[in-house]
Amino acid sequence: MEQFGFFAQEEKIFTVSDINKLIGGIVKAVPDFQDCWVSGEVSKVSVSMNGHCYFTLKDNVSEMRAVVWKSNFNAKIRGLLTQGNAIEAHGYVSVYERGGYYQLTIDSVRTKGRGNIYEELEKLRKKLAAEGLFDEEKKRPLPRIPRTIGVVTSPSGAALQDILNTLRGRWPLAEVWLSPASVQGDGAPPELIASLLRLYELKPDVIILARGGGSAEDLWCFNDEALVRTVAASPVPIITGVGHEVDFTLVDYASDHRAPTPTAAAVHAVPSMSDVLAELGGAEQRLDRAMDSIINQHWQALDILEKRLFTQSPETKIQNEKRALEQMTARLKMLRKNYFETRYAALDGLEKRLLALNPENVMKRGYAFVRHQDKIVTSAADLTAGDRIGIRFIDGEKSALVE
Repeated sequence: MEQFGFFAQEEKIFTVSDINKLIGGIVKAVPDFQDCWVSGEVSKVSVSMNGHCYFTLKDNVSEMRAVVWKSNFNAKIRGLLTQGNAIEAHGYVSVYERGGYYQLTIDSVRTKGRGNIYEELEKLRKKLAAEGLFDEEKKRPLPRIPRTIGVVTSPSGAALQDILNTLRGRWPLAEVWLSPASVQGDGAPPELIASLLRLYELKPDVIILARGGGSAEDLWCFNDEALVRTVAASPVPIITGVGHEVDFTLVDYASDHRAPTPTAAAVHAVPSMSDVLAELGGAEQRLDRAMDSIINQHWQALDILEKRLFTQSPETKIQNEKRALEQMTARLKMLRKNYFETRYAALDGLEKRLLALNPENVMKRGYAFVRHQDKIVTSAADLTAGDRIGIRFIDGEKSALVE
């Protein structure tokens, strides 16, 4: 009967919340979980709008979630929680019942050194840098106005649409050649290399290698050594736009220009249509001013030549000589007039003097003159008694005998 009663009991049915609460209680019951240090490598760091920091702690085998609440997220902890940093974090393990996962709530962090993966990445970076793959003098300038643009990215990713929309809005005249490839996972590097090599044969004016944001693990394929060497060997300038502004991969060092995002890569690849039109407008105005200046200079030179030709032409010389002759004629007429007027005046004066000295005029005033033997007598001593003289009056002559 007891056995029958045992099997007759109703089945125990738990809710999800019951299970999560039960597991949370079990975790809380372990003293070591409530005050512990956990070592691991930092990954997938994000800070919420509320100021809480969420990230992942991992080792070579597994990973766990971790959180630093805003009240504990000070500058020291902020500086240590960088991608790939190996740390030792102090806190307690708890179960987030609503989400059904456990996490490490951290109140203190101390450094342990860089993780193994990032140590290997740093070694590779130094090796490639020593070979000169990242030298600044090898960076080529981007074309001012590219006619063809090669794009290497996932055909299904948002990065492609961002790039196309940006290119279409800024410079729709460019022709875009898409060479698709995976941008995440172990198979991505060979696909990216093959896509780049296809474009190398076509030789567009510039190539954009891009993908959207993601965790360090998502972007890790862009640190592949063979891919980096392929980027460095590109026959045309390459712009990389991998992840977000804080993300750096080795292809960024090998490319000719690194953009913080795929959209920014498209911005750097082409000019703005409005800027080019404004520049052309300014160039047109400068050209107009220059042409006006040149034309004015030629007109001035032509005027000078015209004046020189006019002054040296026979017709001008004839006109000048004619004017000179007219002037000389006018002067001669003036001199002649002055000469004769002067002579007439002198003659008139002489005439007046002659008239004044005319004996007849003197005689009209009651004077007469005496002649003796056809000589004018000027003195009484010239006569003697008995001389017969002639006396000339104005109206006639009489003879007389001197006594």
